[in-house]
Amino acid sequence: MPQSYGRKAGDRHPGRLPVPSLPVTRLQPLLTGGGISGTMQRQFSVTGEMGVKMDEEIIKEIEKKLDYHFQDRELLIQAFTHRSFANTQAGAPHNERLEFLGDSVLGFVVAQDLYRRFPDETEGTLSKIKAYMVHSNVLAAITEKLALHRFLLVEQGEQEIRHNRKLKENLLEAVIGAVYLDSGLFAAETLIINLFDQTNYRVTDPSQAVFDYKTRLQEAFQGLGLLPPDYVLLERRGPVHDAIFVVELRFNGISLATGEGQSKKQAHQDCAARVLEQTDNGKDLARFLHEADSDFSS
Repeated sequence: MPQSYGRKAGDRHPGRLPVPSLPVTRLQPLLTGGGISGTMQRQFSVTGEMGVKMDEEIIKEIEKKLDYHFQDRELLIQAFTHRSFANTQAGAPHNERLEFLGDSVLGFVVAQDLYRRFPDETEGTLSKIKAYMVHSNVLAAITEKLALHRFLLVEQGEQEIRHNRKLKENLLEAVIGAVYLDSGLFAAETLIINLFDQTNYRVTDPSQAVFDYKTRLQEAFQGLGLLPPDYVLLERRGPVHDAIFVVELRFNGISLATGEGQSKKQAHQDCAARVLEQTDNGKDLARFLHEADSDFSS
């Protein structure tokens, strides 16, 4: 039975363990009054300094999935407490601050891991791989594979929001933030690497980071209530059997990026990737568009 790598009294750093092979099981909803069926009736109850307490068995199940033992279990509970549930419990903190912290820790750990493992790759390639690994789709998929979202505490009658992709991403980042506060950076790093390894999302070959940059950028435009940008073919260089396509990405007639590839599709993806790199994966798109066109307003 594998040992957890949580910090023990007197330890300066937890030990690094091999990636566990954990079965992905279908768990029953676990909220109090949530209509739990089966022979084992498990629930969340209200108690303690934080205002919320998890059943001991549920905590152990989460820790087993994470292969991590929390010293401060209130951090674990907070990581799994959605704002909607916290609002029903006087004074109970929710997981949004932990999510904020975990997002930064995750970005640093992934960047450091890629820097160490791919010494010959350029900054641009490393940025693309990192963008793939920390993308919301990947983080949500990791949460789904471990079924962690089924433990998320939400308001009575709001159980369906557990299936929201963004909430799954936020939950994983909150867990990372909680582990960082509980045992430090090394424990958080070990957790992150193990989670990516056991779910097969840790890139081992740069070519594996296949990402639909064009769709992601289109989603970012849609998020601002905008129509998708235009992709305009500028030129095709070289012989027919080995042609290079050069494409320009435009919005409202303003050039945002130029990309190239061995097909129009690849050139479109290259254009979109360049914009995503400059906008924190689309998060700063409004600022970027305003800088490109001073008349733009979202």
